[in-house]
Amino acid sequence: MYALVPLPGVEARSRAEHALKLAVPDCYQQPGSRIADLLNFFLKIPVNSTTRLLSVESSSYYYRNNFWVPTNLTSLILSLSGITNSSITLYQPSGAVANLTTFFTDSWGSVFYSQYPSYGTWTIEVYASSSYSIRIEGYKDKGVSTFCSKCSSNAICKKDLLDYTCICKEGFSGDGFSCYDINECYSGPYPCNVGYCVNTYGSYNCVCPSGYSWQNKSCVDIDECSARELNRCDPLAVCKNYNGSYSCYCPAGYYGDGYTCEIDECTKDICGFGRECIKSNGSHICSDPCFNHTTLNEPTRSTSYYDYYYYYYYYYSSDYYLNGWYRFMGSGGIRMSEFCPSTGSCYTRYPMWLDGAHPQPADGIVNRTVCISDSGICCQWRTDVTIKACPGGFHVYKFRSSPIYYSRYCTDPATVPEYCSCTDDEECRAVGGRYRCHCKNDDTITALADIRPELSCGDQEIKASFQKCQLEKFNLDASKIHLKDSSCRGFNDFNVTNIITVASLLKKGVCGNELVSNGSSVIYKNTIYLSLNTNSSLGGEDVLSIGISCVYPLDMQLSLETALYPFAGSASVEMEGAGTLKVTMALYKDSSYKLPYEGTEVILTSTTNVFIGVSLKTGDVSQYAVHITDCYAAASNTSTKYDIIKNSCPSKQDSTINVIQNGGSVNGQFSVQLFGYVKDANVVYLYCSIHICTSVCTPTCTGVRAMTSTDSVKSDTTLILGPIKRQADFSASTPSIGGGAYSKVASLATTLSVLAGTFLFIL
Repeated sequence: MYALVPLPGVEARSRAEHALKLAVPDCYQQPGSRIADLLNFFLKIPVNSTTRLLSVESSSYYYRNNFWVPTNLTSLILSLSGITNSSITLYQPSGAVANLTTFFTDSWGSVFYSQYPSYGTWTIEVYASSSYSIRIEGYKDKGVSTFCSKCSSNAICKKDLLDYTCICKEGFSGDGFSCYDINECYSGPYPCNVGYCVNTYGSYNCVCPSGYSWQNKSCVDIDECSARELNRCDPLAVCKNYNGSYSCYCPAGYYGDGYTCEIDECTKDICGFGRECIKSNGSHICSDPCFNHTTLNEPTRSTSYYDYYYYYYYYYSSDYYLNGWYRFMGSGGIRMSEFCPSTGSCYTRYPMWLDGAHPQPADGIVNRTVCISDSGICCQWRTDVTIKACPGGFHVYKFRSSPIYYSRYCTDPATVPEYCSCTDDEECRAVGGRYRCHCKNDDTITALADIRPELSCGDQEIKASFQKCQLEKFNLDASKIHLKDSSCRGFNDFNVTNIITVASLLKKGVCGNELVSNGSSVIYKNTIYLSLNTNSSLGGEDVLSIGISCVYPLDMQLSLETALYPFAGSASVEMEGAGTLKVTMALYKDSSYKLPYEGTEVILTSTTNVFIGVSLKTGDVSQYAVHITDCYAAASNTSTKYDIIKNSCPSKQDSTINVIQNGGSVNGQFSVQLFGYVKDANVVYLYCSIHICTSVCTPTCTGVRAMTSTDSVKSDTTLILGPIKRQADFSASTPSIGGGAYSKVASLATTLSVLAGTFLFIL
């Protein structure tokens, strides 16, 4: 049997290693195992620091003996083999049983120690059932003063079994001999649950926000409701605590903000029938909303006002901020609509209508439900409204903020008798309290094929309008009139109940529009389809088709739409109140700006004049102007720049630069002999900075700086166009694109421009 007993000096180390190899299997000797840790423990004992006090190898059932413990020992090390701790007892010189601390234990052996043993005669007593080995050694360390003096001032000297160790204090890091401050605010997880962290030497603090206090290195919520002195609530109020704050609420029957509460007289119905009680601090008043309200006179609230730009520009109005009593007046109607408006009507995204009947004067002030329509779903959302019928035949409404932002209360135009707007074939009659135009007998149209709309070729749209009486005469369904694109249907024209209009924007492909160009003009074509009224939501089969067309003189914008692959660049501009507008830059072959270059690149000679056009697509050409502030040519945005327009004015570096139009309309135009100006690049791009003005902003180019006529700049963007490549010059005899025979073509195009607004019916 071998015991794990270290002896002094090299001999002790050698015997410990030998005993370890013989006593345990190889698997216990792997690095990091418990046995390896035990071996490291014995090897760590310094030379000549131990004294053998007892060594016993025996097989006796009972063993008892004395051993002497000298002074100044710091530990007794007890090694056992073949015996458990419960079978051995050590008695101190005083006779008391010594406490043993376990360092290592296993089935084959154990190591225990007892610190700071008293000197004198100790006694060992053993009970065993088999052979065993016992070794007791006394250990003396180097002393605290010798070792601990080397520790950092920010470390503590900690005693372990054999020696002292320097350990950095909390808040510091290092090897114990050198300790540096840890910045807890930036290392590891953020230590503050709320507030912000402030590092201190060896620690940190959290600066807590209002409503929190610093406790146990954490910001803890202050429960202001737990004590009266922590909050400002009225004694009658209910206090509710939140993280970092609290709220005060007056109980039912009381009025106030929670910090002050008083009896609410308005809960007692003290104002009487048809009057509203309005409570304020310290008093109340009784008011009749029929005499105290705000008037809304906005014709666009009418359910007959259909915004056919709805699908393209998203112009919306909203009643989100309405709050209080209101009365409707004017041509749009004096009462809320009691039927579901169509999508796009009332000049809003989400029309609102009254789900139910209006009250009578005898009903007093009542509550009703308002439906909010969305994409054909008449009651996608609901909200409440308070209504009163007033003397004089009108109603007042108490509105509150709508739960949907782009929503609006719609009015019924049929509630205004003087705005029937009937034609000669109609008469104005009231049915069920709603005024509308009813058809008279009309014998002027005798056949279905005789029906023709009134066509309007506008600057931004094509509109075709039918008289409803003619449609009803031949049992045609006014609600199912549509263009080639069946989603573009007819609608009641604004404030004219007897007119059904179908409309389309001037854009190729929109509503099925076809676009044809003859070189000087463009023709927009479409077809209107009408079907019989079958009293079914599906509608009947189309029984009549009417072809329509509008002719427009070719201009800078239209020429881009007619080109198959125009060489152009565009960008979107966000305009407050107008949504998103599109600005485009393109290259044209001559000063007529009707022949844009096409393809993915443009190749020019050094003698070719190129004409650059910038245009803004908008529904109101009188409202905005395009202002080109800077424009230059360069191989890239980091290479040499060739200024064409600088500070809103033409650059003086090249005589071929000519600014034709800038800041006066939605179009900007300038020209340059590009590769006669650019000498050191064969491929360039155009970079132009564009301002969009809310009025005319034409610069006055005097001296070296431009002065504009207005400072109403609204928004800006940058356009990039390219690549534009250089080609070897043609011979001098080659006619230029801008002169000769082509001038006659341009002149002819100008003559044909008188066709603006002309329209054709194609049957």
